[in-house]
Amino acid sequence: MAFLIPQMVTPVAKIKKWFNQDLYLVLKTQVAEYKNKPLLHLAFILSLAIATSTLLSVLVLNHASREQYQQANSLLKNPVGFHIIAQQGSKLKKEDFFSLRKKGFTQITPVLTFRKKLTNGKYTTFTAIDLLALSLIKAEHFNSQSVSLTEEYARSLLLFNGGSKNQDKQFFLADNRAIPFSIRPAGQWQDQALLDITLAWKLFPEEGDFSYLLVAPLSEQSKEILESVLPTHLSLYKPWSVEERQGFADALHLNLNALAILGFIVSLFIAFQAANQAWRKRAQLTAQLRLLGVQLFTIKIAVIIEALFLVTMATVLGILLAIGLVSILLPLLGLTLKQLYSLNSSGHFIWQWSYNLWAFFISSLAVLLALMKQFKLLSSKYIARSAHLQRELFSARKHLIATFLLLALFILWPNNNWLQLMIKYGLLLMASIVFLPVFLQLTLFLGANLGKSFRFKFLIKDAYQQIKRRYLPLASFYLALTASIAAALLVNSFESAFVRYLDQQLNADIFIRHKAWQKETIEDWLGTQSALKEYTLFQHTWAKIETESVKLVNHQSLRQLESLLLKSSDHSDEEGCYINEQLALKKKLNIGGEIKITQGKQVYQCNVKGVYYEYGYPGYSVTVDNAPLTTHFSGWADTGFGLFFESGQLITKQEIITALKLDSQQVYQPQQIKILALEIFSQTFILIQAITAVLLLVACFGLFLSAQSLELARKSDLYILYSLGYDKKALFTHMLVQWLLLVLCSIILSWPIATLLANALVTEVLPASFGWSMPLMINIAPFVVSSLLGLLLLIPAVSIPLLKLNVRKNLCP
Repeated sequence: MAFLIPQMVTPVAKIKKWFNQDLYLVLKTQVAEYKNKPLLHLAFILSLAIATSTLLSVLVLNHASREQYQQANSLLKNPVGFHIIAQQGSKLKKEDFFSLRKKGFTQITPVLTFRKKLTNGKYTTFTAIDLLALSLIKAEHFNSQSVSLTEEYARSLLLFNGGSKNQDKQFFLADNRAIPFSIRPAGQWQDQALLDITLAWKLFPEEGDFSYLLVAPLSEQSKEILESVLPTHLSLYKPWSVEERQGFADALHLNLNALAILGFIVSLFIAFQAANQAWRKRAQLTAQLRLLGVQLFTIKIAVIIEALFLVTMATVLGILLAIGLVSILLPLLGLTLKQLYSLNSSGHFIWQWSYNLWAFFISSLAVLLALMKQFKLLSSKYIARSAHLQRELFSARKHLIATFLLLALFILWPNNNWLQLMIKYGLLLMASIVFLPVFLQLTLFLGANLGKSFRFKFLIKDAYQQIKRRYLPLASFYLALTASIAAALLVNSFESAFVRYLDQQLNADIFIRHKAWQKETIEDWLGTQSALKEYTLFQHTWAKIETESVKLVNHQSLRQLESLLLKSSDHSDEEGCYINEQLALKKKLNIGGEIKITQGKQVYQCNVKGVYYEYGYPGYSVTVDNAPLTTHFSGWADTGFGLFFESGQLITKQEIITALKLDSQQVYQPQQIKILALEIFSQTFILIQAITAVLLLVACFGLFLSAQSLELARKSDLYILYSLGYDKKALFTHMLVQWLLLVLCSIILSWPIATLLANALVTEVLPASFGWSMPLMINIAPFVVSSLLGLLLLIPAVSIPLLKLNVRKNLCP
């Protein structure tokens, strides 16, 4: 009777049956699609991996570099609040230090700095401090009996030839004195020889007691007490802090993040296009499965499993690509931080486990966005008609409405800080992307009237019909090209502006830097030279405007005032002061505004007469053409002498060195400084140029991936052309010219948009990020070079897949 008893089906058995039948069938269908069109699906996976690696690499780059320079600065970082320096003509002695210590100021550290020449002709700067604490805590790196150098610096001085890093060695000065040294890890004094101050007095008795004193951060009351007890020949000023440097570095990282997000968007356009192409056949199969009775839930589970597979593949490939990119870009970022902000990083990259989680989340986001259309379709009750839903017509009206809405948002969006500025101009970029297909249609419509032949009109008409199909890869190329041109304009503007700045700053014929005891001798000699038309002494001291430390420069000659590259000025004859752009932006000062400069109890008020550019200097400075100010304020430090010769007369650099018995490093010719400065600042933009080049390569790679699948998707149109007598060469020419026409139209739109973005970068984003701006220099070279580079990458990217089309095989009716 057992056969009369109904068998109970357990939930586990139901799940097993469901998996073995419906889900397994759908998964087999998906695997068959991957096997049937491997290149198409490989392109999809690669585009997802590129999207992941683009964003991941810059996030990792920022995290790794920030961690490195924070470690480097904290290793030997003194919490310096103020400097105590001797006034011009005076010296800071041991008695001054002991007197301040006796008065209760125990958080004062003496420093002695000087420069020496080695036997190999190299120069090194020695920094002597009290190393007792460091020699006890980190005896393996520091000791009080030798000079310590970083390995990189020792190599640059041609001293380190391998062996144990802690092994004591020695080098020789030009006077044949032997100096013992050891290797230490990278720190704040990266390019200096660090030694204990007692050892410095023993080895270099001729250098005096101290150069300056470091003072820990003080409360306002303690600072006033310290100023009141300072001897008259000493003064107190606040240096530019490491925290301020890190603030500027953080701004650089923010701009890199913006570039990373841009690259992520470019890659997503490609991934979205690849997903649509891969789903074109899948949509028909899904509709057939639904008609065969497969549940929608089963199809969704299969798609989720496929999405997890895509996330895994994109994560793994994205990590591999990101490691390669970061390994290349991290040294470039370290170079930028070091040259612009004196922040030191080792450039050695260590992969952390948390980066894997970042890659997984970014890949998940990329897959979700790429398959967004498919997920939306699966949630629709019209999935059975999905094959027909693919044939939507392009709506120019919708694109125009979206464009006007985005432009309205762009106009109304505030621009008070960096984030608001990036969103504002991101809206402009989005508006131009939405407007791109409308612009392509309009340009092709007008271009059709330029020729009368049937073939030309048919070519234009066919290209007009293909705009919607090719929109996404063209949009990614347009976005990358626009970013590339904007970055090129930024670099070109900076180079042009910086050359102008150097030409005015270095307007003397020769500069002489001197030590305190050499000043009188140099002035006496200069006064006897008939070839000299004029010489000027450059001096500066430190003061405050409210709570901000400012470098105060007293110009004693009209030549010195002419060296300022003015952004704006008052041409009246009234006395006033000039401020750098950084201070004007920080304090929101305009021409005619009043500022109050204080140094201890001394106060000087003046009206702003001009604002000048000071590129690369992150601090604040004020220039005053008031000679009596040298007695009003204290702590003046000499920068050097600027020499101006009579027309047709010249004193050579070697003659000056011989006559005054100076080191060759003390006499500079402006052209030398200009070449060196341009080399340094050109290197700082390699990072931006490298990232924009990667964006352009990614976009052209997307065109390469899209070309073959897009053309095969319209095989019915190509079959008509083939039946009309087009051979493979003619078909290739027809399709390539269409691609080039659409790309050239995209280039035409990118030029004005790139100009607007570049202008925003130099006049709004730079001040919000770094505290200084520059005028936009329009030059045709960035437009032409970036566009030609894009075309050179584009032609093989489109040509290769088109040439590989087998007309007879692929175009069978």
